[in-house]
Amino acid sequence: MNDMTILPNIEEAMEDARNGKLSPYWQNNLKRECLHRKLSAEERQALSELNRILSETPQWSSEEELRHDVENIGGKVRFCHFWDEHYSMVQLTEDRNGKYSTAYVLDTEPTPDVRKAAALQAQKELADCMQVWGVSLLDTSVPEQMKYASLAEAASHLMQVLNDPEHVTG
Repeated sequence: MNDMTILPNIEEAMEDARNGKLSPYWQNNLKRECLHRKLSAEERQALSELNRILSETPQWSSEEELRHDVENIGGKVRFCHFWDEHYSMVQLTEDRNGKYSTAYVLDTEPTPDVRKAAALQAQKELADCMQVWGVSLLDTSVPEQMKYASLAEAASHLMQVLNDPEHVTG
């Protein structure tokens, strides 16, 4: 067990929540952090204050947060899916130089069936996007890279990763 306080994390979350900018993804992340530790009285107090703020202030969605962050640096969100019921997300973004990045996390806590269903759902949505973009799945294996030169490469990499949900952690 970690003895470090998570009070700074809770206080930062409270600040974001007051501004309506604590997305479900980060709310769940913090909840999970708190679950696995014994909270001090001060941390419990801060957490209950955070929950009060969340109950009174509508928060932006994970997708709105991602779009805001990416567009702020001149990029575009090409594809994203966040799950509220578990700590999973899949995204494909384009930076202002026309390079593509992928990011994904499949929660390890739900059952393998839940993970598989999430991966299939993301693959289906991504396949629909690929049709709209007019790019097809590459038949070669696309390794993990920081940036991809083409949308087809980035999308194919994501599809390949999602083919094996048991091995995706993030």
